[in-house]
Amino acid sequence: MELRDVETFLEVARVLHFGRAAERLHVSQGRVSQIIKGLEREVGGALFERSSRRVRLTPLGERFRVGAADGYDRLTVTLRECRAVARQVGDRLRIGYQWTMGGQLTDRLVSAFTGAHPHCEVVVSSLVFRAGGNLVPLAGGSDVDLVLRWSPGGDGSAVEAPGLVVGPPLASVPRGVLVPAAHPLARHRAIVLDDLLPYELLRLPDTLGAPLQERWTPTRTSSGRALRHTDEDMSRLMGTEHLPVEDVLALVARGRGLHLTIVGLLDRVPFPGLAVVPVRDMPPMVVVPVWPAARENATIRAFVESAVRTTEADRAVLTRETAPVATPVTTSVAASVREGAR
Repeated sequence: MELRDVETFLEVARVLHFGRAAERLHVSQGRVSQIIKGLEREVGGALFERSSRRVRLTPLGERFRVGAADGYDRLTVTLRECRAVARQVGDRLRIGYQWTMGGQLTDRLVSAFTGAHPHCEVVVSSLVFRAGGNLVPLAGGSDVDLVLRWSPGGDGSAVEAPGLVVGPPLASVPRGVLVPAAHPLARHRAIVLDDLLPYELLRLPDTLGAPLQERWTPTRTSSGRALRHTDEDMSRLMGTEHLPVEDVLALVARGRGLHLTIVGLLDRVPFPGLAVVPVRDMPPMVVVPVWPAARENATIRAFVESAVRTTEADRAVLTRETAPVATPVTTSVAASVREGAR
């Protein structure tokens, strides 16, 4: 029995007319009759006496009306009160972010949110990338409520995981390959994946999962040819599950392999003797918000909605402040959040 079924019964009991009840409920008369018949089967007896002239409650129907009306009123009041509470933005929001995306982007999104909700304190912290993924704080702890993170492939599907909601892309940046400055590829203004065939790429940790691993560092080029990767993944080469970006750069500088990354990485993390060459045939890296589905609340939803409005309304400013690391993209927050929750 659904709340809508009880509402339909109570409306018929009030007006004692199936047609008028259907009009008030904005459904067909046939639908009203179908709901009442279903309730009568569930209750086990007739709720209405129906004739060509009149409709009236049976004694069983009257008894059901009294109990249903009381329960319906209490439930609708409770539902209304809970919805009001759920719409209230809280007084604290903890955000983690991958610092290679640039503090300017995070600061701008936070400033826009706190400008609209000055009573809400936002605590921001950078996250260290780990072999097991940098969403560890969301897995079971309470370090952060929401993470702003990179997702390769042009959307957020690469970082989807059970129990997490992936919000809409907030920023986008082209892909590139990190090489030693003296490397033959460093002389090119841009390359395609086929140009990487003679060289080994640093293999991402296997613990990241296939979707993220493949989209970050693909196994094949756009033409279908197999790319070469190091035998040991990055965590084994470093001897730790923590993967500081400086140590990744050091692996490339020492000639252990090339690394597929983002254009503009060296603007954020200067490292003499290295260069980033744009890769034309890879989807961009995007910044997406990610949060636990079980902890979703009005504060998280308000921040994500504010972030989307900021990137849509202030495209030119955001591009200038974060270029070339982040360029805002336009999307529908409601549709993206619904899709990510599935």
